[in-house]
Order: sequence, then structure tokens, then C-alpha cells
Amino acid sequence: MNKEIEIQVEIKNPSDVEKKLEKIGKFVKTQKQIDKYFVPLQKDFFIKEPPTEYLRIRQEKDRNHLSYCFVHFDKNNQMLSKDEYETPIDSPEIVEEIFEKIGLIFKITVFKTRKYFDCDDFEVTLDYVENLGDFMEIEAKRDLGGTEKTREACLNFLKNLNIEYTLRPLAGYPRMLYRKLNNQEY
Repeated sequence: MNKEIEIQVEIKNPSDVEKKLEKIGKFVKTQKQIDKYFVPLQKDFFIKEPPTEYLRIRQEKDRNHLSYCFVHFDKNNQMLSKDEYETPIDSPEIVEEIFEKIGLIFKITVFKTRKYFDCDDFEVTLDYVENLGDFMEIEAKRDLGGTEKTREACLNFLKNLNIEYTLRPLAGYPRMLYRKLNNQEY
């Protein structure tokens, strides 16, 4: 299991943000991702507010993997951390077929182009998500003094960038896209 502490914001000017990140960090790579999300018949992860679980098959150029995520929130429904269980898979199509055979329900596909930046204690990604727009995620690479202090360090990194952004409750791209495509506010 990997414990992640991150924040996610919607950004206004991705090219300006990218220039700032290149000045303070190092560009690593650009990756296209196709994420397919599934839910058990008796437990629709997309209904609960805030959403606490995801089951995903991610396809990338050089690797595919299966992930289950469990999200921890504070009393104000702000994400504190995420437990991510991930394993490589050879054939996403076979896993999808298995899911169908055992009764899991396909919910949504998220198409994303992600640019990775190494910024000392943080991995920063600029994400363009089809039908949603431009986002940035700031993830701490290590514990910076506990969950709350690490999350605060992510927020301070964001503030120091001095960019235009909207901090959204971290519902995740699949949830935001699902709500948008079903004419609900995200």
C-alpha cells in the first residue's frame, strides 16, 4: 500500500503554470492515461458524499495497472490522505472481462494527458482531463511531519506559485466527470 498526501486544484492558465514549474523544478515526462472505473453492484462508490473509494484500471503507453484507493477526510470533508493499492497488469481487457463476469459495473472512462514535474519534496502534475479542463495535483513525496503538516506543506507550495486556481473538494476526476456528464454540479 502507498499512502498519498496531495491537493488538487483547477487552474486557469496552464501554460503560465508550466513555465513557473519549469523554473523551480524539473520537467520529467508527459503521459497519456486512460482510466476506467468500476463499482460493485451492491456498493456504488459514486453515490457516497464525499466519495471514499475507487477501483480503477489505468492504461498507459509503457504500463498498465489495477488500483483500489481508499480516501481519508477530515471533519470538513477535505481530503487528508489516500491509501492506494496498486499492482501491474498485463492485459487490461482480460481484467475488464473478469470484472464483468463477477458482476462489477463499469461507471466511466477518464481520458487524461499528464505532465510530471519534480519539485524537490513534491511531485507536481499538470493534467488536462477531457470534458473537464485543466488541473494541477501537488503530491508530497514523503511525510513532512504527519498528515496535516504534509497537506499544509502542499498548500504552501501552491500559495508560493502565485497562480490563479480554484481549490475544489477532492472528489477526483472520475466523480467530477460523472457528475458533469449526468448534468449535476461537481
